[in-house]
Amino acid sequence: MQIQIKSGITLTVIPVSQFKNTQVSVHFLEHATKKATSYRSLLANILETSSQKYENQILVSQELSRLYGAGFGTSVMRKQTVHDLAFSLSLPNDHFLEKSDRLLDHGLDFLAEMIFHPLIKNSLFHEQTFQRQQTNLVAYINALKDDKQSYAALQLQQLYFGKDEIQSTPTFGEADQIAQITNQDLFDYYKKVLAHDRVEIFVVGDVNATQIQTIVQKWPLSERFDDNTDISPLSYPEKQIHQKTEVQSIVQSKLDLAYQFPTNFRDSVYYAGIVFNALFGGSPLSKLFLNVREKASLAYYATSNVDVFNGLMIVQTGINAADKEQVLAIVAQQLKDIQAGDFSEDHLAQIKTGLTSNYIASLDAERSYTSRALTNRLVDSQTSTKEWIAAIRKVSHSEIMAVAKQVHLTTSYFLSSEVKEHA
Repeated sequence: MQIQIKSGITLTVIPVSQFKNTQVSVHFLEHATKKATSYRSLLANILETSSQKYENQILVSQELSRLYGAGFGTSVMRKQTVHDLAFSLSLPNDHFLEKSDRLLDHGLDFLAEMIFHPLIKNSLFHEQTFQRQQTNLVAYINALKDDKQSYAALQLQQLYFGKDEIQSTPTFGEADQIAQITNQDLFDYYKKVLAHDRVEIFVVGDVNATQIQTIVQKWPLSERFDDNTDISPLSYPEKQIHQKTEVQSIVQSKLDLAYQFPTNFRDSVYYAGIVFNALFGGSPLSKLFLNVREKASLAYYATSNVDVFNGLMIVQTGINAADKEQVLAIVAQQLKDIQAGDFSEDHLAQIKTGLTSNYIASLDAERSYTSRALTNRLVDSQTSTKEWIAAIRKVSHSEIMAVAKQVHLTTSYFLSSEVKEHA
């Protein structure tokens, strides 16, 4: 059920009765920019830790305990060119308490407190809180350099997207930019978010929509007019091939590959693309897992994942540096085999069964309902569970071959433990 609270502010209530908890999330959406990405990441950290009523994390935790162990958090993410600053609250449903305590009402009040009433001193964020969260976020981002799998993935992202400032910037921003943000800058930006961002509110559980609407309508949000936060189909200009090698003192080398993957979300070949990815490297039954990791023993891990919002497939591998060229060859061979139809109907059936089983299992988590509902709103498209499963089962051998033939390697990043690459 969708309820238009005001222009640019929508409440979506998803009535499901199988959960003992109620999930509430509030999403502030804007067209992403390089600068705003860093601002929003720092803002998320500050708004998660304190408010006027709950001046520190201890008081926040105590209030969550009073809400029968509710969980609260903020997050940032990006889908194509849309940046999402989100607040999430999960709390027990009143139906499962010994006595009705109007817990959802109290939970929504808590959420409003954390979003709209940050800890402010002298018309700025509390200075110690601001400095602490800024320092912590910069340290966290810098520490990612020590996680070589994440580091390699970020390097590949920057190499693939090149001069595209939005897509080449990590979702959580950049440490040097975050370090330069002033308290005044961030507070001014916070007011801009509240005034102008598109707002999507989702409630999942056995709840009364009218009750929620009555509360949300009182939140201090004015009308806003933003038509730049929808996800649109991409065009696929040919990309030049980019390669980069970096040498570090590490034990396990990382070879990451980026492929142009010309499939848009829910277009005519979307479901074939999902099945292709699972067959290629996106599942334990994939060719990369079975042939590169298990059979040839050339990788500690070898997986693929698809970003259908950006027409991108990424392969990540952990290897010995001396095996680089052999790994490149065998990964390329797996793609050629699928392009040639070299996979059995039994193997394909197992892949589809795995996909549908995972999809059904995901319905046991309230967050999956919120995630799908938000995506539906952004792409202006609805698909039921029954329709999704039917579409996956319908994908044919020839459709997978056709998708595979459109997949092209464009970028490789090699984080090597050796000074010289092996030919």
